[in-house]
Amino acid sequence: MAVFFDNLKSIVTSYATYVLDNAVDTLKNVNPKDEVSRELWSRVLRTLVKCFEHDQDDFWQSPSHFSVVAPVLCAQFIGAPALPVVQELVPAIVELAAAADSSDHHKELNGAILKHMRSETASVRLAAVKCEQELTDRLGEEWLSMLPEMLPFISELQEDDDEVVEKETHRWIVKIEGVLGESLDSMLQ
Repeated sequence: MAVFFDNLKSIVTSYATYVLDNAVDTLKNVNPKDEVSRELWSRVLRTLVKCFEHDQDDFWQSPSHFSVVAPVLCAQFIGAPALPVVQELVPAIVELAAAADSSDHHKELNGAILKHMRSETASVRLAAVKCEQELTDRLGEEWLSMLPEMLPFISELQEDDDEVVEKETHRWIVKIEGVLGESLDSMLQ
């Protein structure tokens, strides 16, 4: 399906309707301990990325499609300790955000990602920060319109127990400052 969506691009985006329920079911029922299940999970995400990338008809902007896939994608962060979340999930969420170009959809995605920044598991927090970094890179000021909601989370993560999470949070701050052209220091007080 990934090859199908990649080769035929926007011509077949609407065909995602036929695989959406199965894709969501696969994502919801992944068994991180089973290699076949993990591989299927990765392939489903790669297929969705191709489908999101080539959406030219606002297919994924439609609430009937977005609201089916977005919550399931965002829930996948909890698999970070055992699944390649940064490599596979983050690109899918970034492409969905780009395809579902609406402030309401962005707000919903952002809210779901931010919740994972308070996870007890460092790898989940790290994956959420890396996702926010990629969204900042890809969508720029459009994504940073939600900065007021992000600031409390960024402040907390600056002093995270995990060094890697802390370091990546600082990298995210630098990216934000690069897009905005101003320092966040006064806002993070």
